[in-house]
Amino acid sequence: MTLFASFLLLGVISCSLASNNRIVTRSSIALIPSVSPTLPVVPSATAQALSKKHSKHVNDFFKLYGWLEPGKSVPDSDLPKAIRKIQKVLKEPVTGVFSDKMMDMLDKPRCGTEQPYNETDAKNPSDIHKRYVLWGSKCAAFAQWMRFMPLNIVPANTNANADINILFTSFGRDDTRYAFTSMVSDGVSLAAGNINVTFNDDYQWNDDRLFNFTAIHEIGHAFGMSHSAVEAAVMFAYYEGNIRPIHPDDKMGIHSVYGWKNPKWSRIDSNTAANMIPVTSISNSVSANDGLYQIRSSGQILRYASGTWTSVDNNKDTAQIAGAGGYLYQRHSDGSTYRWSGSNSNWQYIGTASDNVIDIVAASDQVYSRRKDGWVARWSGTGTSWLSIEQPSAQTSKQIAITDSKTLWNLLTTGDLVRSIWPYNSGEWLIVDQNAANMAIAAGGDEFYKLQSDGTVVWLNTKENYWQTIESAGSVAIHAQGDYLYSRHRDGSVWRYTGTSGVWEMLDDRKDVVSVVGDRGGEVWEMLTNGDIYRLVS
Repeated sequence: MTLFASFLLLGVISCSLASNNRIVTRSSIALIPSVSPTLPVVPSATAQALSKKHSKHVNDFFKLYGWLEPGKSVPDSDLPKAIRKIQKVLKEPVTGVFSDKMMDMLDKPRCGTEQPYNETDAKNPSDIHKRYVLWGSKCAAFAQWMRFMPLNIVPANTNANADINILFTSFGRDDTRYAFTSMVSDGVSLAAGNINVTFNDDYQWNDDRLFNFTAIHEIGHAFGMSHSAVEAAVMFAYYEGNIRPIHPDDKMGIHSVYGWKNPKWSRIDSNTAANMIPVTSISNSVSANDGLYQIRSSGQILRYASGTWTSVDNNKDTAQIAGAGGYLYQRHSDGSTYRWSGSNSNWQYIGTASDNVIDIVAASDQVYSRRKDGWVARWSGTGTSWLSIEQPSAQTSKQIAITDSKTLWNLLTTGDLVRSIWPYNSGEWLIVDQNAANMAIAAGGDEFYKLQSDGTVVWLNTKENYWQTIESAGSVAIHAQGDYLYSRHRDGSVWRYTGTSGVWEMLDDRKDVVSVVGDRGGEVWEMLTNGDIYRLVS
């Protein structure tokens, strides 16, 4: 990532996010007249309070969309008509009366930035479909970037010389840009009042996710970020139909401009932990069991979520924990396996005791067992029945890793890598690599990585079918989760891959880090030699 300032001296820089979607033309829709007047009644105190609340919601909404002239408000007699107008925008039944759903939404915290009065918008509700109110604790697009930078963004006062201006304007029906950002730079800093983020007012912003994604991209430019060459990054120049979260490449870019939040890491536990693992869903929805788990030397299992540790189980026989797909599993010292249902005392018995079990691995929506005889098995999903996956060779398995699409990778003690594709039919193991230097493997999403004894990290390009070195030396351990890949070096330092070969961002340079894990949302935790656990703040 580079600053816009590096491009031109005192030049105006413009960029855009392109789309192949056809622009929706405007149409004219007359305001719906108010309902017939009814006989006046004396409202109760509760009704008066509710009416006052309705009036506030209407006026707040009108200010957000630029429907109110300065110093004016919506008269109570016009509230039904005004509510109908809001209902058209929110695609609610047009009744002129607040529904519980509308009240629930309008009661939530909202962005405080108000649109200047626009007479055309005030008279033509069809135009308002091209606006989107970002409900949340802050303007969502700004808040996304503020998570990773030591900077606070607040709405400017009316007529103030704001640092960033948000505009909506017509680009013309044949223009395929969603938005663009322009600014004036002196080659060192960005000039306040000369940074404009302009959205295409001819595009019908019906999808809040698309608007928010576009806003995050353009505001990234406003903060000084250029386009990224990493397709998975928010700052990639083109929109290809996928709403992309902020990527490690984006984070490294914003850190290179503004630095890190302070403190960078926060200690969340000071007890001796034997191991820690994340549990995260494979879909966009969040599971009730998602969080960070640790197992202590006593066998106690604890879960960290919403800033608090809670005990999940306390059994001296617990030897290992694993988690994926919103589920937590534990293996006992006798080889038996259990799945947590979400209740402290309710563990489902899914695997009988066996001294043939080495460990369990959870991935996607499955849990697997690696055996001493070299075989791999997976739980059938019913009772204590496990299905054996054909042994690839007489060699003993060293480690297994599984992608989201359930491709099973098996690293053998010889260094050979074998692969089986779901649903693991008989005879379908494929030898993918034969290299005695292979010492560890990891799968994140549908990507696969291997660590070699010389400290190099290698990625498999499955589209073009070749291996590519993405880290040349120094690594002793790797961890992958979703779009994220982490590397721990011999000196204890922790690094995060940006998606560009050879480009890693250092997250920590402590000498006593023994493990690092992360979840699909980008949360990162590290454990020190004394068992302390730290969470990356930004």
